[in-house]
Amino acid sequence: MTVAVAGLGYAGAVAGERGSMFAARSLHSRPGILLDRDGTIIVDHGYVGSVDRVEFIDGAAEAIARFNRAGIPVAILTNQAGVARGLYGIDDVNRVHRYIAEYLAERGARIDLYLYCPYHPAGVVEAFARTSEDRKPRPGMAKAAEAALNLDLTASWVVGDRPEDIGNAESFGASAIYVGPDDNRRPGVRSFPSLAAAVPFILERITV
Repeated sequence: MTVAVAGLGYAGAVAGERGSMFAARSLHSRPGILLDRDGTIIVDHGYVGSVDRVEFIDGAAEAIARFNRAGIPVAILTNQAGVARGLYGIDDVNRVHRYIAEYLAERGARIDLYLYCPYHPAGVVEAFARTSEDRKPRPGMAKAAEAALNLDLTASWVVGDRPEDIGNAESFGASAIYVGPDDNRRPGVRSFPSLAAAVPFILERITV
């Protein structure tokens, strides 16, 4: 199950703007930006399941706004095993995503679709204790974004700070960007210290 905000979703769903997540779909598929959340948009404090633990990474809001101004759909795809592990619930994840949406809106930015996977095979909450095609690096959430936002996944870009994000891009043929303090060693994957630093590189290469 993929969860979405609407734009919110849990491989279930909710999208960055209020109203139908399908309202802005174009007639032709288009490239999109598929962002990890923790470690890419907000600081990864480990199992961020409450608003008080949300700390935005410098430049993230403006980076997203630049994609918005370029007319490129932006989705968040995030593994949220904290649900399966009983650390927080679905309502908590949605509350965090609404907070992120409000913060971005105040800065002229938006996420068009939020997707998360609450499943993990080692979970302690029975309803979520299993494997799932939605858990990165599997492609389930990307496929949901493809359908909701009319994306061409092979022309899209995945940005994240973990091997699962790079593997996710490889699973459906997208380009990948690694962000974080360490250099990525995967062939063909460029590394940048932050999402903000990666934006010019992506915008020079993406075709809208």
